[in-house]
Parts: sequence; structure tokens; C-alpha cells
Amino acid sequence: MPQVTKGLPGPATLGPADRSVDQIEAALQVVSRSLNQARLHERLLQAAGVRLDRAGAALLNRLYQRRDSLRVTTLADLLGVDTPTVTRKVQQLEQDGYVIRHPDPDDRRATRIALSPSGRRTLQRVLEARRAWISGLFEEWDKADLASFASALGRFSTILEGETADDRAQ
Repeated sequence: MPQVTKGLPGPATLGPADRSVDQIEAALQVVSRSLNQARLHERLLQAAGVRLDRAGAALLNRLYQRRDSLRVTTLADLLGVDTPTVTRKVQQLEQDGYVIRHPDPDDRRATRIALSPSGRRTLQRVLEARRAWISGLFEEWDKADLASFASALGRFSTILEGETADDRAQ
């Protein structure tokens, strides 16, 4: 991991690589801010024809990604929220028919949460709307630029995921 220095170099001392890192950092701020806007979430849900809040969509997405049922405590860790918050959201999603509970075979006191068929269909509609939106952002890109960007972003996200997974383990 790069060392953090006390003083930052001035603009005159920045090299080409430093300017590229600055440009990437600024772009990532825009991407993060844009992707986390509530309005975007609402537009995607509307395009998917789904009534679901952000927290519910995030929970369904985690279950979908894991492709297995999870304990509430595991979901809370994955979502970065406390267990009571996840418990309340699971209760709501269960009432809406998006998730189901079943006993944990390893611990009879615990339950596991899984996507219901309706929850899976609902989330797939949201994911299809998001994919269509992202695809539209790249309409003007040629195939070579798109492939290059996809490859570089994939490499970057792998490194980033490893870096943040190390932070969660500590």
C-alpha cells in the first residue's frame, strides 16, 4: 500500500502519473456521487415497474449475489448496518413476499433469509433496468474503447475489493 506523506506536492511538482491519479480520483467522486443519488434509484425502480426502497433493493441484491440464504447478522455485516435494522427490513420484505425465512440447519435458534421467487423476479427487473441505463451511457463509445474501459475497470475493482475486504477483516 502506498505511503501517505505529510505534505502534498504542489501542482508544479506533479508528474503525468500524478495528474492521471488526480483525474481518476475526481472522476470516481463523480461516479460515486451519481450512482448513490436517490433520484437515480427512483428512476431505475420506475423503469423496472417495481415499488421497493433503496434499503430493500440493497438487501435483495446481497441475497442475489450470494446465491444462498444468509443469517440476519451476516446480511447486517454485508450491508454495513446494525442487526435490528436488517431485522425490520427483512420483516417488511417478507410481508411483501420478496424473501422467505427458514431454520438454520446449523443452529436451531437462528433463521436464514432467502430470496423468494417473487423477490428474484423483482430484483432481476431492477438489474435489467440498471443494465439498460448503463448501456445507454456507452452508446457513443466504440467497441475497442468500451472493451478497454471494461478491462481496466475490472482490474481496478478487483484491487479495490481486495483492499476493502482487508479493512473489513480487521
